[in-house]
Amino acid sequence: MSWLASQQDFGAQILCDKINALAVHAASESLDPDTHAQYAINRGDTFSRVKRTLGHWLLQGLEAPDNIDSVLDELIKNLVKIKPNRSYPRNFTRKPHLSPAYKTGV
Repeated sequence: MSWLASQQDFGAQILCDKINALAVHAASESLDPDTHAQYAINRGDTFSRVKRTLGHWLLQGLEAPDNIDSVLDELIKNLVKIKPNRSYPRNFTRKPHLSPAYKTGV
């Protein structure tokens, strides 16, 4: 991969991340306050939906707001319930075998 291609790929990833954040923010603002306290927008789902439609948005130009509204409506339909105080300690167990990088005395 050339230097220019890697720069373009990095820039495209940043653009997609920013559009994803804007979509989540816009969709969460249109939620009911009572619903917003218990549910949140699924960010992983948002990223996949935005990534699939980003090319259409760029090619449509002025007709894109209609498509953007339909995507935001879909995001509002797919909410995730917030589970407070949900954290689990990691299970640190020893592996049953040595790492392949471990060299034995040959």
